[in-house]
Amino acid sequence: MKKIIVLLICAGVLLSALAGCGKKEQNIVFTATVDEIHDSSILVSTADDVGFDKASVSFAADVKIGFNLIVGQTVKITALPQIKESYPVQVTAVAIELVTEAASPTPGTP
Repeated sequence: MKKIIVLLICAGVLLSALAGCGKKEQNIVFTATVDEIHDSSILVSTADDVGFDKASVSFAADVKIGFNLIVGQTVKITALPQIKESYPVQVTAVAIELVTEAASPTPGTP
């Protein structure tokens, strides 16, 4: 009887340990064009097929952005895998990199 109890306890511990070994979700990486800039977020239009066309991307003060954000720039965003399902979707960036600068306006165009 004692052996059965010990065996059941060991099996329970093993199952608990294996349950904690689930696959970790990967960050989302996508390319987008900056549409609007706010204090701690940007609104972007995605260029990649990531399941949404626009996103409100928030970022904490500790996220280092090595360039000045300008409307029209193309950026590469690495975001946490959690997506708030609204329109536009809301994600939290862990990194924002410049891909291309905003196009300069052609002289003579408004």
